[in-house]
Amino acid sequence: MIKSVQLKNRYMTRVLPLMLLCICTWQVRCQKSLSTNLKYIEIDSAKQKWGDWNQPEWLRYFGLDAGDVNNDGFLDVLSGRYLYQNPGGDMAAPWQRTVLDDNVDGIFITDVDFDGYADIIAMALPDIFWYEALNKEGTKFTRRKIGQIPATSHVNSQGFEKAQLIKGGPSEFVIAGNGDIYAITIPEKNIDSALWNIQLICKDTSDEGIGVGDIDGDGDLDIAAGRRPEGEEEPSILVWFENPGNLNAPWAETIVGNSEHPIDRIAISDVDGNAKADIVITEERYPGLEPDASIWWYGQLASNNWHRNKISTQFSSNNLDIKDIDNDGDIDILTAEHKGSTLEMQLWENNGKGMFSKTILDTGKENHLGTQWTDLDQDGDLDIIGAGWDQYKYLHLWRNDSIKKESKTKARQRAKGKKTKRSVDIEEGIYENRPHYLIYTQNATYYLDKSGGGFSRIIDSFGNDYIGFKKDPWGVYPESAASAFRGLPNFVHLGEDNGAGHPGHDKCDSEKIDDRTIRTTSKSGHWQWDYAFYDEHVIVSVLKSDPKIPYWFLYEGTPGGSYRPYETIFGTSAATPVDNIPDFYQGNYINGDFQWAYFSQKKSPTTLFLGMQTTDSKNDMMALLGNSTNGITSADGMTVFGFGRKEPTQPLLRGKNKFIIGMYEHSSASDDRLSKLTDFIEQKISILNQPK
Repeated sequence: MIKSVQLKNRYMTRVLPLMLLCICTWQVRCQKSLSTNLKYIEIDSAKQKWGDWNQPEWLRYFGLDAGDVNNDGFLDVLSGRYLYQNPGGDMAAPWQRTVLDDNVDGIFITDVDFDGYADIIAMALPDIFWYEALNKEGTKFTRRKIGQIPATSHVNSQGFEKAQLIKGGPSEFVIAGNGDIYAITIPEKNIDSALWNIQLICKDTSDEGIGVGDIDGDGDLDIAAGRRPEGEEEPSILVWFENPGNLNAPWAETIVGNSEHPIDRIAISDVDGNAKADIVITEERYPGLEPDASIWWYGQLASNNWHRNKISTQFSSNNLDIKDIDNDGDIDILTAEHKGSTLEMQLWENNGKGMFSKTILDTGKENHLGTQWTDLDQDGDLDIIGAGWDQYKYLHLWRNDSIKKESKTKARQRAKGKKTKRSVDIEEGIYENRPHYLIYTQNATYYLDKSGGGFSRIIDSFGNDYIGFKKDPWGVYPESAASAFRGLPNFVHLGEDNGAGHPGHDKCDSEKIDDRTIRTTSKSGHWQWDYAFYDEHVIVSVLKSDPKIPYWFLYEGTPGGSYRPYETIFGTSAATPVDNIPDFYQGNYINGDFQWAYFSQKKSPTTLFLGMQTTDSKNDMMALLGNSTNGITSADGMTVFGFGRKEPTQPLLRGKNKFIIGMYEHSSASDDRLSKLTDFIEQKISILNQPK
């Protein structure tokens, strides 16, 4: 017994202090070496912003998430409408980029329907969407609207979190609208139902960051958010909302305290080790010219008793993530300056009592709602991802090499990480609540309305929709130039089959007849044509037409992805480029006899081209139609081009014919862009005259 006590004392006085010294030394080394163990990788430097497709023009994307989309063991990255596939290995190889077919802000990667494919939750407020993955590679999706919450002053929300609010129930997430926070429940049954359950749970909040955590220690997740003082525009009141165990009514609230400047990001954890949850916030400053934004943590002392503690005052820090990065039992803080000349990315190490010391991890790379910890390469240490606002074109990755390991499996996966071009693939999907074929090719994705028999969308590999059909408003002149008038080829304009070949109409039946061909037949049986899809073009063959009814081949859409009349580039086989952009509403048109034409915008990296098999001495025309009586200067509208169209609305074509549709990718800054383009189109036109 005496010997056992002596051994125990010896252990406590000699061995244990040595072990603690080793642990502390490892923690210090971990802290000091993290900055040197981070390897910066630029995932992308060519992202576009929300405002490149929709108003307001200044708006960027907010979403950023990571998840294993293709089940290869590595986490992929979602940023706005862009999905990036992890190449594996050291992650330095190119990241394959998939652009979602709509201008939406993707916020979560999650398997909604438990089919093993990773889906996406996205917003274009007031609408919220579920993008259901159609393949295991995570490159093809079909969109479903799942509900609405109010749009914000930035259109989309800056506050959203995954959260299991009701223990044992279905999965949920929370999102801030304009003045309130909503919980959205993912249905366990009837997953395809039109609208999911959306409940307002927190009233009178901002649309900035949301903190989720167990504030009152009762085992469920509560919420912390900012609030605007009455009569003010910016949130400077910190409030927490108590989870009552249900989503039936707004939750009870408690005011925590005030900040000095607008509250931006929020996180919840025990900062000082007293077994009570505390709240960490960062402040936003705009325009952010002065370093007067603080990082605070609000310590929970007792019920409804909080103490505000300052961590730092610096430039606007619109980034926040918390983790025990050095494995010492307390939470550390990761943030980054959104403004300023240095743009520090910082690790704030906690001493366990809420005192923090700063390590600068990198500089010069602006982040906004970014700098998130995630183990992308699944090697056991946490990497960092970030996306910019001012520097919105960039998607950042800092690979953490604190633990280095790469199995043979991962090495093989890395070897497969090179970007590959997809061949033609035809899937079924929904757009505007209408059944569609989604046809994926190397240079474009085509949406073919099954009942309409025409294209509602042609989306280039950068996400620009060259048609942009919408159901509403329907049939109103000229307002529908921004919606239901759009389509291609819009063949039939007269007679009982009026609308055949035009999206949104129900005059046709379409069926897939082989791996690359879809055949469309009018319900009357008087019209029939084939679409044959290839990597760079589509051949449209008119097999049967009503001998009594003339038709046209009509493109009505948005070159370059949006209506920007003074940025439009247009050319034909008779003249290229054409400088005159006529106003359809004022009765002005370009007329001629063209074999081909092309459409784009000045800075666009792609060009849509159209052609017909032979010239036919029949009039072709082009003009721009705005969606208001302002004509070409309207806020929205479309380009109108027709093979075989005489104004005002007279079709001229008859009998069998062949047409070609395609997308040409190029450098928009190239001096010889147009000459290469015309050579490319001429080569494609020659295909129409080749025997099968």
